[in-house]
Amino acid sequence: MENIKIVFLGTGSAIPTLSRNHNSIYFRYKERNFLVDCGEGTQRQMRKAKLNLCKITDILITHVHGDHIFGLPGLLHTMSKSEYNKKLAI
Repeated sequence: MENIKIVFLGTGSAIPTLSRNHNSIYFRYKERNFLVDCGEGTQRQMRKAKLNLCKITDILITHVHGDHIFGLPGLLHTMSKSEYNKKLAI
């Protein structure tokens, strides 16, 4: 049985607080690294959790409310500037 590593990057829903960021969850399963939702501040939360955003293989968006997607353009831009060279599934 494969282990799954799950990191909650944000669980604060539409309004972030001092201790909770916008929605985003990172998990690793087998050889894939998934990001579920990408609220604002996800990149910063990934850095705090010492996760390499260039290892993301799949991005899953649950729905298109801003608190779930507004971090996506910045994340994709940073990935391209970091010479991301994998096929990214969104």
